Amino acid sequence: MDNFSAHSERVVNKFIQSVIFIDDKAYSNNGHRDQHEFDAQSITSAFSKDGKICAVYRPIIENDIELLSEIAKKSDVAILDWQIVLESDPAKGDNDNDEDDEEEDDIRGVYTKRIIQSLVSASECEHSIKLIIVYTGETDLQNIAIEIHSSIEKSGIDSFSICESDLCTIISDSCKIMVIGKSNGGEDRARHNPALRSKIKTYDELPGFISKEFTAMTAGLLSNFAMESLTEIRQNFHHIVRKFSKELDSAYLAHQVLLPNTDDANELLVNLLGDTFTSMIRYKQLNRAIDKRHIEQWLKENVDEKSKALYKADGSIDSFTYERTHDLLLKLLDSHPNVIEKFVNSIGTIKKIQSGDVQSISKGIATTLASKYAITLFTDIEQPEYINKKFANLCYHKHAFMHPDYILFLSMGTVVKSTSDHGKYYICIQQRCDSVRLGVDESRRFLFISLSEVNAMASFNFLTPDGRKLKIERGTYSLRTVKFKGSNGVVTSKICMETGKRFFEPSHYCDGIPERFEFIVELKELYAQRIAEEYSSGLSRVGLDEPEWVRLLN
Repeated sequence: MDNFSAHSERVVNKFIQSVIFIDDKAYSNNGHRDQHEFDAQSITSAFSKDGKICAVYRPIIENDIELLSEIAKKSDVAILDWQIVLESDPAKGDNDNDEDDEEEDDIRGVYTKRIIQSLVSASECEHSIKLIIVYTGETDLQNIAIEIHSSIEKSGIDSFSICESDLCTIISDSCKIMVIGKSNGGEDRARHNPALRSKIKTYDELPGFISKEFTAMTAGLLSNFAMESLTEIRQNFHHIVRKFSKELDSAYLAHQVLLPNTDDANELLVNLLGDTFTSMIRYKQLNRAIDKRHIEQWLKENVDEKSKALYKADGSIDSFTYERTHDLLLKLLDSHPNVIEKFVNSIGTIKKIQSGDVQSISKGIATTLASKYAITLFTDIEQPEYINKKFANLCYHKHAFMHPDYILFLSMGTVVKSTSDHGKYYICIQQRCDSVRLGVDESRRFLFISLSEVNAMASFNFLTPDGRKLKIERGTYSLRTVKFKGSNGVVTSKICMETGKRFFEPSHYCDGIPERFEFIVELKELYAQRIAEEYSSGLSRVGLDEPEWVRLLN
C-alpha cells in the first residue's frame, strides 16, 4: 500500500544527486582483505543503478583532508571511513613534536572527526540539511558515536545530541550523523555482537538506506514541495541559462548605463531570475503538488484519531471535547464559502467532559476554534503557536538568510528598534524610489510608522524573528521622520563590533541624544506596500460632530 513515507522517499530519491565517499582503502589493491576493505567499483556500481552520482576519494596526505572537507560540503550525503591512515607528508619534514607523535599512536577517528567538525561548523552548512554516515569496519559503533559527539561539543557546537532510540546516531535540527558497519566479514562480527547485525549494510543496501534516513529527516508536505521544486530547477538548469543567454549582455549593460544608480541593474536580475523560478514551478504544476491524496496519507501517519479538548477565547481549556478523526479533518480541508459554517457542519456534536452529555457545537465555539486554534486540529504539541509564528515569518519576512557580506540598506519594509525612546519599534514606509540615488554626503529624511509590542492574546500585524508581536499605531501622531546620510546612493547599515548586530545611524540626533536604529527584519515588498497604503488611507478620514443617533445607525 502506498503511504506518505513512500511518497516522500520518491521525492528524496529525485532530489539527492551526489554522494561522496572518503576512505583510505579506496582503490588500494594489496591483496589483503579484511573488515576495513572498501571496493570503490562495487559502491559506484550500486549507486549508478540508483541513479545517483557517486564520488569516491582516497586521501593520501594530511592536506587532502582539508581539500576533501570542502568537496564534502557540496555533496548531499557524505560517507566517511572511521580509520583513515595517511602517508607522512614530506612538506612537514622531520620536525614533528611529541604531541603529534602521541596523536599518531591511535589514528582512528582523528581525521574523520576533523571532517565532521568542518561540515557541521561551516557557515554555508550551518542550517543546511545534511546526512553524514561513518561507514566503518570497527565493531564498537556506539563508542564511535560518543567520540564524535564529544568532539563536536568541544568545538563549541551544542546543538547536537545522541539519539535516545539509536545510540549510534547523533542528531540536530537539520543534521544527522550515523555510524554503521561495513559488510566485510559482517557475519563473523555479528556473531560475536548480535546488536551489530542491524547496523551492518552491504554496498547494495546503502542507496536504499540513505534514501530512508534522508526521508526521515525531511518527510513533510512543505519540505516535499520545496525539494520537488528545487529538483525541477536543477533539471532545467540549461533551459534557465539559455533564457539568460550571453547575447543579452549588451542589452543589460545598455539598461545599466541609463540608470542614475547603476547597482539597481543587479536588483532587476534578481527579480527576473526569481520570476523565472516561479514560472517554472507553476508550469510544472507543482503549485498542485500537495493534493488531497498526499494530505490524507500525511494525516494517517502524523495525526492520531482521538477526543480533543476545545479552547476558550482566553486560551484556557473548555469543558467540551470533539472527536478528531481523519474524515473530519478531510472535510474541514474542503473548500466552502463560509468557513465557520463549515466547522459547525463538519464537527456536528461535542461532548461535555464531566457529564458526558452530547450537544451540537455552537457557532461561538466553532469561531474560536477556527480563528485561534485551527492548528490544534493537526498537532498535539503543547505550544503550537511556535509553529504558527514560524509560518507567519516565512510568509512576511523578506530574507530567510542573512549573509555577513549582504549589503543592507534602509527602504520600505525595514523594521528597526530605537536604542533610545524606550526601545520603540518602527517600520520604514519610504518608497523605494525615494530611498535610493542619494548624492554624495546628501542627507535625506526617512518616514517611519511607530509600532507597539502587544501581548500574546492581542491582535497584531506581524512578528519579529524572535516572536514578538508588533501592531501598527495608526494615528497621525505616530509618524516620525529621521534624517540619514547616504553612502553609494543609499543608507547602508553598520555593524556593532561588540554585539555583531546591524544598525542604522542618523546623521542628526534628536535633542542632541545619541540614537541608533537596530535592524530587526525586512518585510516582503507587497506586504510592506499594503501597510503603507492602509496607513495612508486612514489619514484621509474626516472627523466631524453629528447627531449621535444618526452616527450609530450608519
